[in-house]
Amino acid sequence: MNTRHTALLEYITKHGKTEVGTLAEYLHTSKVTVRKDLDYLEKRKVLKRERGYAVPIDPGDINYRMAFRYEQKLKIAQAAAMHVQDGEMIMVESGSTCALFAEELARTKQNITMVTSSLYIASYVKDYPNIQLILLGGTLQPKSQSLVGPLTKNAAKSFHVDKIFIGTDGYSRQFGFTGDDLIRLDTLSGMISSAVHTYVLTDSEKFCHPGAVSFLSLDNVHEIITDSGIKESEYQYLTEQGIIVTLV
Repeated sequence: MNTRHTALLEYITKHGKTEVGTLAEYLHTSKVTVRKDLDYLEKRKVLKRERGYAVPIDPGDINYRMAFRYEQKLKIAQAAAMHVQDGEMIMVESGSTCALFAEELARTKQNITMVTSSLYIASYVKDYPNIQLILLGGTLQPKSQSLVGPLTKNAAKSFHVDKIFIGTDGYSRQFGFTGDDLIRLDTLSGMISSAVHTYVLTDSEKFCHPGAVSFLSLDNVHEIITDSGIKESEYQYLTEQGIIVTLV
């Protein structure tokens, strides 16, 4: 996606169902260009089209979340990919930033084996011949397109990898990284236990949301990759905990 696509998505996400003419005025471009953009974005399943309108998709859908802060997420994904070497086996959890990270690996690395609980990520990179996908079994959560539950957790324990890359819903100094979905978080804890180093990929906005349930304490985090919007005080606190914090 280019900068105009991102601006268009952010506008629709904020304002809801929007006329093509309104989008053309907002983007200072023609209706023809907007329609082409909407065709492209609909194919990527990040919005829906109705006659003369663009419509956001279900807020619980991972494609909807992909539209938020897309450029920051892409930069985070690119920085994270630098930590993976050709021929490596890694584990990747679900989420929009993790999906962009997986695609970046597929574009730039060779002979990567990727263990994941995400059908969305598997679909995202399935056509790249240099990625071998190992999909953990389990119960499907349709909106997130993630596999969760005891089957997934037990399957993850069959692997031992050096690195796992995960997303997060929230954060607090007291509880570390947090989320709201108990089943997903229990599954994720099992995946994390199979890795030596845990990398958290998250945009800086997540540091403003404490979340409901803790799933990863700060002393178990190897590195955080986020954007420069994180508060300086939080950056300093995290580095004082011995965590590598990479800003993009």
